[in-house]
Amino acid sequence: MAKAMEHVRYLVDTVGFRAPASEGERWASKYIAGVLEKLGIECQVEAFDSHKTFSYPLIIVWSVSVLGGLLACSHGFLGFLLAALGAAAFYQEAHFRSWIVRLLPHGPSQNVVGRIPAKGEARRRVLVCAHYDTSRSGLYFHPRFVGGFRRLFLLTVVSVLGLPLFILLGGMFWPGLFGLLRGLATLWLFLNILVLLHREVYGKNVYGANDNASGTGVMLSVAERLAREPLRNTEVWVAATGCEEAGLVGMLELLKRHGQELEEALILNLDSVGAGGLKYVTGEGLIKALPADPELLLFSAEVVRENPGLQLIPREHRGLPTDATAALMGGYRAMSVIAMDEDGVVPNWHWETDLLENLNEKNLSDAEDFVGLLLKKIDQEK
Repeated sequence: MAKAMEHVRYLVDTVGFRAPASEGERWASKYIAGVLEKLGIECQVEAFDSHKTFSYPLIIVWSVSVLGGLLACSHGFLGFLLAALGAAAFYQEAHFRSWIVRLLPHGPSQNVVGRIPAKGEARRRVLVCAHYDTSRSGLYFHPRFVGGFRRLFLLTVVSVLGLPLFILLGGMFWPGLFGLLRGLATLWLFLNILVLLHREVYGKNVYGANDNASGTGVMLSVAERLAREPLRNTEVWVAATGCEEAGLVGMLELLKRHGQELEEALILNLDSVGAGGLKYVTGEGLIKALPADPELLLFSAEVVRENPGLQLIPREHRGLPTDATAALMGGYRAMSVIAMDEDGVVPNWHWETDLLENLNEKNLSDAEDFVGLLLKKIDQEK
């Protein structure tokens, strides 16, 4: 636990802000790689280029939809086409297949990947991952509104996907009703654009003590344990991913580069484990919950049952996607460990209060112990 907190303190106090594709993110990657190298762990820094924020792709998509909603008043078919284009582009964004990001400015980022071989013949492979970049604050994440984040987001989903339908049906039946729905959907998307623009102009970089220096610190402490005592029949990878806060870019790049090697691997994602009640996540996703890997869930339940001092409980995570979400959508076997409050919200999420003094050091200790015991349980399985 002390080691995990030491890593967290360095990332927060010495490195500071670690925005996607920034100089701070690069310095954090150097620290992580240096820790792994000192432990004698084979380590690679894998570079890639990334856009720097999730805001601008959504602003572009929703602007197309809003333009369609406005044009539908006088040019119904053109408005329908633009609204349908916006809906299709949003669907692509939600499934991490965006073409819009290619139009945006990019910067250099990197994943740090270490490999810890098994003592004997490696029969299994496990990837323990955590993103190390940080986000910006914004009205979505204001403490007054963050509890309703998912409801507001689902309203946005209904607006952008329903808008072309409202326009089409308004031209055929009940123009008053569907015209009203079209107007409300257009207005709501316009307000969302303003919120994202406000985030980019007035939002503040957050230190990310919990999200996600905490996960990174625990991952590095687990790596130190394994460097001293490797598993007998399980090869363990540790990966610190960059640009998660820009749209899971680091994990997508990792899977693109190592997809074949990770086809049968178990992927354990550590995200925001430093404040709130620790959970092993049974399913995650804002719209539809993607189920976590059944074997990881079974092993997790056994670990908690056999170690009553660990206070982890199973729960769905219905916030923004995590690195595990990207893996699950790609057909990989994954599960997240996240700490949440009673409402299922990550404490101090993307807000200026995500500071060292708001971390619970016992959370780091419990998360490290849980991961260590889970890896041993996996290694012992025949």
